[in-house]
Amino acid sequence: MDTQPVRLLFAITALILAGASTAKAQVPPRPGMAAVVQGQSSIDYLMAVDGLNAASIRDALLGAWEHGLNPSAYWGEEFEQSFLRGTLESDFDHRQILAMYVKALRDVHGGSVNPVGLASDIKLKKKDFLTPEQLRAVVLSSQGNARSVIEKLAPQIPVYQSLRTALQRLYPLLHTGQWESITPAKKALSLGRKDPVIIKLKERLRLLGYRIDSMNDTFDQDMLIAINDIQLNLKMKPDGVISPGGRTWKFFGVSLVDRLRQLQADMEQLRWLPQSLEDRHIFVNTAFSHFMMIDKKNNVSMSFKSINGTSERKTPTMRDRITYLVMNPTWTIPPTVFLNDKVEILKKLDAKGIRKYFNDNRFEVFTSDFTRTIDPTTIDWKSIKSSSVNFYIRQKPSYNNALGVVKFMMTNPYAIYLHDTNQRDLFGEAQRLRSSGCVRLEKPLDLAEYLLAGTQWSRPQIENFVVKEGQIVDRETRVDLKDPMPVYLVPVTSQMNSDGVIRFVEDVYGHNQLILSQVKGLGR
Repeated sequence: MDTQPVRLLFAITALILAGASTAKAQVPPRPGMAAVVQGQSSIDYLMAVDGLNAASIRDALLGAWEHGLNPSAYWGEEFEQSFLRGTLESDFDHRQILAMYVKALRDVHGGSVNPVGLASDIKLKKKDFLTPEQLRAVVLSSQGNARSVIEKLAPQIPVYQSLRTALQRLYPLLHTGQWESITPAKKALSLGRKDPVIIKLKERLRLLGYRIDSMNDTFDQDMLIAINDIQLNLKMKPDGVISPGGRTWKFFGVSLVDRLRQLQADMEQLRWLPQSLEDRHIFVNTAFSHFMMIDKKNNVSMSFKSINGTSERKTPTMRDRITYLVMNPTWTIPPTVFLNDKVEILKKLDAKGIRKYFNDNRFEVFTSDFTRTIDPTTIDWKSIKSSSVNFYIRQKPSYNNALGVVKFMMTNPYAIYLHDTNQRDLFGEAQRLRSSGCVRLEKPLDLAEYLLAGTQWSRPQIENFVVKEGQIVDRETRVDLKDPMPVYLVPVTSQMNSDGVIRFVEDVYGHNQLILSQVKGLGR
């Protein structure tokens, strides 16, 4: 048997997924099974997969790279050499092979990194693994095919499957040499310019899935469309110019290994979610600032822009539900947010200016128990500190309320919800990491219409009820949902849509870095 392809696979995966070019996994003889297979009795899980033979398990584990997992973390060099010599069963207890396979199943199903405690903005828990009985049923349905079991336990979420396809497309480029390093041009490149480096740039764009019809050295219209798209994803105002030392050049300077590891980290995050999302759900990709709603049963979907938290005030990664809507909402401003965003304005105003500012913005000051209002001119705004704040600011309903004319309330204790905004012009910006953590929606009335379908609240009734510019209302109106709407908020920094283009954004929230710091040792 020719062992060269297998050796190449081990070398490549060690480089990409383990961060080491020469490290080899060493499987110690007869490791304690309880250390490898946690949860219920180890023997129950081993018995659940005992019907799979070593050859099928080997094939499944060597293909683990398709899910961003390092094969050498499960099928080490010692296993491989013994398998090739035909001495695997005599060199190793079969339980060791089964245990490493069960470990791979756990990792592909719920992730190898525990989200609990990873970062304060990650509000997800480690996903439970199948029971031994459930695992046995999956194995039986797979008819002895160990790879099929992995496929069934991996996330079935469309965004995960699309990233897996992207990984399968980019991974082989490691040994084809097509992803070349590109030396930046010394002059700016723009539409109509000619330069030999443009050929390499076009090749890179093609590898990412962009349509490039001509592979000459001219910056043409196809290339302009691709560059503008990349700049939008980089949260830049697209100008179609690749400037020396600029962020667009830095995008092309990212190595293939780093792009593969970016995919790996994103796939790991998605393994923290349920294996399959509900037929009806909302998914907000906070890295791309993009909202998507899916309703498979009724064949309804919507997709539009969102605005979410900054790197300092991140939108939490979490799973929640919308349980009710509020039309013409008030906005109770957290004291820290008000002080950070507004107090510098108030410090420059006299008493008359302070009163006018509060009246113009429809702000009210309440005691901490909301039993009475406080005259804002009696507060010493110039020397106020967050530790001394014992009041709340509330903004009355209006078209220019910070929450706009509708908000979608969820159940979390972090005051995170979806809502309209008074800064509607920001949806025209590429950089939409602008909020204090909540998610602002480009088309909130579209979502309200969908969620309230079948009730008295038709689209015309909603539009007639919400406050218009110049109108004043004094109270908000709550509308409960008969069926709560599942919501997922996740910063996925890579994606591949139906157009076949693989897109990347920067890891502003820093999750990828944290994840990769924990998976770096896999395969060593």
